[in-house]
Amino acid sequence: VSQYALHEIQRRLEVHPEFGPGRDVAQAFKTTFVHVDECLQVEEEIEPLYAGTTACVCLLRWGTKLSVANAGDSRAVLARRMEGGDAPFVPRDAATGAAEEGKDAGSAAAPKVRLAPFDLSVDQNPDSPGEKERIISAGGFVSPPPEPGLSARVWLDPTFTQIGLAMARSIGDHAVKAVGVISEPVVTHYDLTPRDEFMIVATDGVWEFIESAEAVDIVQGFLEKGLGASRACQGLIEAAAAKWHEYEGDYRDDITALVVRLDGIWDHGAKGKSGEGEGKGDGSAGEKKDEKKSEEEAAESKERSEEQSEKEERGLDL
Repeated sequence: VSQYALHEIQRRLEVHPEFGPGRDVAQAFKTTFVHVDECLQVEEEIEPLYAGTTACVCLLRWGTKLSVANAGDSRAVLARRMEGGDAPFVPRDAATGAAEEGKDAGSAAAPKVRLAPFDLSVDQNPDSPGEKERIISAGGFVSPPPEPGLSARVWLDPTFTQIGLAMARSIGDHAVKAVGVISEPVVTHYDLTPRDEFMIVATDGVWEFIESAEAVDIVQGFLEKGLGASRACQGLIEAAAAKWHEYEGDYRDDITALVVRLDGIWDHGAKGKSGEGEGKGDGSAGEKKDEKKSEEEAAESKERSEEQSEKEERGLDL
């Protein structure tokens, strides 16, 4: 399901009538996600009843216009150079233009912080405001996290025995679509500035034990040594895997990550430049949740990729 969504979302989005300049790109994202989800039913090689994927897609247009569409608990994080007196970044909801609650990841009271993390997407957990109400009103049931750090889950029955999906939105997972789990993404927009250095897009295999600030620090450490986005992405994946081993032993969730350097887009009039390949600035991350856990894999970018020997990893230098 994740591989299908990874390729089909991009392909269908590019030809969507609302995708062009001056059109409603948020609507293009929403209908594309929903259409990809619906088309899973006719794919002979895919069984979407109990298999599904998250999808966090970042689209960079005209050099500085960033749109993020997210369905599930994957997350996009921006790293920005901060100065004293800076206000925390709050992305705008695509439908209302209003700031979203819970997005004040930065702190104006912390002066001269070199890089601060800003969440560009919201983790859509089953017990999140709005998500839980939709699921319950559709006849579903939401169990609370069994302990701190674990996920709430969506169930078909009040005794919590059937399904147990750990997110409120996904592509696939059709067994719980009738009880309020939807594939429509939440879309936010942001205008990049010269102080925005890189972006991380990753599944909850990264975010389970690593906060956004720590992930930014890890990637920054590699980039400051001149090791490039691909090596920084590999280091983030390895750090996440080590956390899983520390807390869960031999078990770990899927770890998918994408690191996109943004500093170079200002070198050529905010139009982007070639780095380690022929990349443009858009990519996606999806989490495979089939019956057997997949090996670590990184999300594809549109044109630029660099394979590593032990796992697939992607880093973009724009």
